[in-house]
Formats: sequence, C-alpha cells, structure tokens
Amino acid sequence: MKLLDGLGKAKKAIGGIVAIIVVGVIIFLIGMHFGGKSSEPEITSASLGQQIENIEELSTLSYHYSKVGQFSNNLKLNGWSIPLTQKKFLLSYEGELKVGVKLDQAKISVDDSTITVSLPEITFLSHEIDENSIEVYDETKNIFNQISIKDYKAFAKKQKSKVEEEAIENGILSKAATRTQKVITQYLESLPNIKNHYTIKIEFQKKIDS
Repeated sequence: MKLLDGLGKAKKAIGGIVAIIVVGVIIFLIGMHFGGKSSEPEITSASLGQQIENIEELSTLSYHYSKVGQFSNNLKLNGWSIPLTQKKFLLSYEGELKVGVKLDQAKISVDDSTITVSLPEITFLSHEIDENSIEVYDETKNIFNQISIKDYKAFAKKQKSKVEEEAIENGILSKAATRTQKVITQYLESLPNIKNHYTIKIEFQKKIDS
C-alpha cells in the first residue's frame, strides 16, 4: 500500500510539473505573439516623411554630353559694331547634368491601405562643365577688345542653358519622373511592414511635360 501511495504521489507530482510546463509554454507563445506585434514599427506619415527627407536630393538620371561652341563679340557704338574690334573663340567641351527631385519638399500621407507620396517637380540638381575637357581651337588676340574671364563665364552660362533646353525637348524630365517613381516605390517597399500591406502611390505636385 505504501508503495502504491508513493507511486500515486509521484504521478501527481509529474502531472503538476507537466501542467506548469504547458502553461509556461502557452504564456511564452502568447507573449511572443503580442510582443512581436508591439515591436513592429508603426507606419505613419511622420515616420515615412523622416525617412524620405533624410535622403534630401534624389538624382535619378544623368546626362553626359560633348559639345562644340563659339563665342563672338564686337565693341559697339550707338548699336553699331566697331570694325576691327571682334573677339571670338571656338572650343569643345564635355559636361554632365543630373536630374532628380528634392525630397525634403515631399509630402506623405498614410491611410489604412495606401501610402501617397507627393513630390515637387523634377528639376536639374546640378550641371557642370568639365574644365579638363576644354580644348580651344580658335581664339583671337584683339588688343582693342581682349577676351576676358567674364567672356568665358558668359559663354558657359549660355551653353548650359542651351543644353538644358535640348535635354527637356528630348524628354529628360519625363524620363527622370518615371525613374523617380520607380526608385521611391522600391525604397518604401524595402522598409518593414510595407510591401504586400500597402499600395504605394507616387504623384507630382506639378505636371511633368512629356
């Protein structure tokens, strides 16, 4: 009888231990479930806005070019060119312009299933002429009207404007807009809890001419 009583007590003890373990496992799983949810970052306009603003400028398209340009100027009197005062130069050069968007001006809204990103217009972020690429082919030496640094600066400014106009005519802004939409969508989808949970909509505050 004592032996049976001992076995009974042992079974009860083992049963109690198993029950404690099962309860502990259930509590652990519940904690993991709810704890995991609470640790997930909340998707808000402010949090996403901060992520986007940290990038500041997004260059999505670059355009490298080679050009030949000519500068010519005469001294004038009452609107008439003075003879023998012409100064000119002909040179070739290379440059690069970068097109994109300033993300610190972006606006973001979030609802239950959609993230909407409103971007400022596509613009030229930079445009530089490579000074090491410049080659002068023809340059006058006119003592009455000498070429100055100011002439080169005026030439560079005019040439940059001309290249930018050509790039716009060739659709660089619309191409950059398409690329920008793709890049920002991919970036947002790479953040936790966005892909497969939200539809991402990218729009521009000003219509892009094609």
